[in-house]
Amino acid sequence: MGSIEIPMTQIKNTPSILGEADVMKAIQLMPGVQAGVDGSAGLYIRGGSPDQNLILLDGIPVYNVDHMFGFFSVFTPEAVKKVTLFKSSFPARFGGRLSSVIDVRTNDGDMQKYHGTLSIGLLTSKINLEGPIVKGKTSFNISARRSYLDLIAKPFMPDDEEYSYYFYDINAKINHKFSDRSRVYLSAYNGKDHFAANYDGNTDFKDGSKMNWGNTILSARWNYVFNNRLFCNTTVSYSNYLFDINSYTNNQYLGSSGTSFTNRYSADYRSGINDWNYQIDFDYNPSPKHHLKFGTGYIYHRFRPEVMTSKISNKTGDKIDLDTTYHSIANNRIYGHELSAYLEDNIKMNDRLRLNLGLHFSLFHVQKQSYFSLQPRVSARYQLGKDVTLKASYTQMSQYVHLLSSMPIAMPTDLWVPVTKKIKPMRSHQYSLGGYYTGIKGWEFSVEGYYKDMYNVLEYKEGVSFFGSSSGWENKVEMGKGRSAGIEFMAQKTLGRTTGWLSYTLSKSNRQFAKGGINNGERFPYKYDRRHNINLTINHKFSDRIDIGASWVFYTGGTSTIPEEKTAVIRPSDGTNNGFGGGYGYGGYFDSNITSPTIGEASYVEHRNNYRLPASHRLNVGVNFNKKTIHGMRTWNISLYNAYNAMNPTFVYRSTSKNDPNKPIIKKYTILPLIPSFTYTYKF
Repeated sequence: MGSIEIPMTQIKNTPSILGEADVMKAIQLMPGVQAGVDGSAGLYIRGGSPDQNLILLDGIPVYNVDHMFGFFSVFTPEAVKKVTLFKSSFPARFGGRLSSVIDVRTNDGDMQKYHGTLSIGLLTSKINLEGPIVKGKTSFNISARRSYLDLIAKPFMPDDEEYSYYFYDINAKINHKFSDRSRVYLSAYNGKDHFAANYDGNTDFKDGSKMNWGNTILSARWNYVFNNRLFCNTTVSYSNYLFDINSYTNNQYLGSSGTSFTNRYSADYRSGINDWNYQIDFDYNPSPKHHLKFGTGYIYHRFRPEVMTSKISNKTGDKIDLDTTYHSIANNRIYGHELSAYLEDNIKMNDRLRLNLGLHFSLFHVQKQSYFSLQPRVSARYQLGKDVTLKASYTQMSQYVHLLSSMPIAMPTDLWVPVTKKIKPMRSHQYSLGGYYTGIKGWEFSVEGYYKDMYNVLEYKEGVSFFGSSSGWENKVEMGKGRSAGIEFMAQKTLGRTTGWLSYTLSKSNRQFAKGGINNGERFPYKYDRRHNINLTINHKFSDRIDIGASWVFYTGGTSTIPEEKTAVIRPSDGTNNGFGGGYGYGGYFDSNITSPTIGEASYVEHRNNYRLPASHRLNVGVNFNKKTIHGMRTWNISLYNAYNAMNPTFVYRSTSKNDPNKPIIKKYTILPLIPSFTYTYKF
């Protein structure tokens, strides 16, 4: 239970921003899944945070799956063969995250025929090619995508300013068949976002900056069939996520004596994480009643902290007065060793009852500290009648990495950090119960309830946050408990000209920390605690030439911490803030240079996440016009994102009334109104 295989046709036909079909946006339409900021590709599943999702590309963990600050994902639908979402009842072979597993598998390549797809849209163009290298023995599949906002905007830039942003993805795969028993897959992925800004006002002054961030993944997988009972899958991989920002300022001027002076300053900031991964998995069928899976894996993590380099150069005439380079390392490079092993058995007890019993063991060693966990997994399926099935499960999970972020959208400055001597692994216990009915032809009905306890979840302390530096991050957070519960209803039509689903989720999620800490130990709602969530998705085929897809979503608002009023506080003379942090959280901001008692202002907030945002709703519609040609199929897609222009809140903030400066008001900011788009696709 809790496992959903999302059809690729559904992913490609689900309308999205600028006509960009997206794996993550399709997953957001599933019950129990929240989208975070309106329009973004972030996933908050059953009360969990984005870093609690294990996202796999051909079995390899991907740490950053976002383009354009989280509004698009790195997965190009043309390169994808299969997407499976697990939100409960996790098989024992998966581990390392608390809330979900998203298993994305890429196309292997056709060993018999050559074919491909070319797509041109408002934001990106894509091409996919596949076919045999050696017919019946070796095949390839390659897919590439690039955005071209930078190329379109360039003619409209001022002469003295230049801005550019683009992203790209490249997927490549080779599939070679040695024999009926032995096969090897070689896969590669490279994707990057690039942003640059340059100012050249005159010949005397120039400045600029550029940012690059993205993933590189290489893997080799070997499948071997020992006999009709035993199968083996061995994978070796390397993955790397890197963020790099560089800026410079160049100033030239003439002195009163006519001597030329040149000052140049440049700075570089880098951070990232890379993994070496080895995994071996076995499938064994000792009898018709048992299907065993077992295996082991090892990941060598290298968490690379921020490395900051700055260079200052001063030149007078032909003489260099100063030429110095400074290096600053926020903290030492951190190495982590993660070892895992698992065993699971899918048992057929009788014609009505099936069990899946599993055990996952994990060990994480970092900074001379070792953490280990033994995680039981149990699920059962009982066939109550021909068309009625009951399912139940219990799952325990552990997580050894955290994502440091202060923004509601995905930023390249977000950093992955491991557990330490001070910060313990996150743990969760999830209980699920569901009922399923398939008595009406072409229809499926389901209801699932869940309850989840989470331990050692992190939140920033009062008045502090993360702004691109992991230095001292352990002192900025607190460990606490999380709790979420919900019930999910879904009705899905799978046959006929009209297909789709309607889902409704009723849920609640909150956090609690030690007394005297965050929110003084009182339980408070999680920022994406949304009580009601409705998703309606419809695809209708009028004929072979015209089909339409539409999705409508409604969800009640999440929460935000908004200052309600100002209050006066006395700052003692010993230089402390007397419990008041910076910013507007639960305290005020004070000048640390003041040593005498002073009266200052602090923003007063009754409790964390004290403000409930208004509800959001949105309709997306897309129409496909298809036409067969001599060599393939031509498709024009016309889409409307947010078709009736609902002004949903992307952000909210505290402001004051124009008529009364002392009267606080809450304002919303919307960045995604009605957006039309078109896409041309040719399959050949």
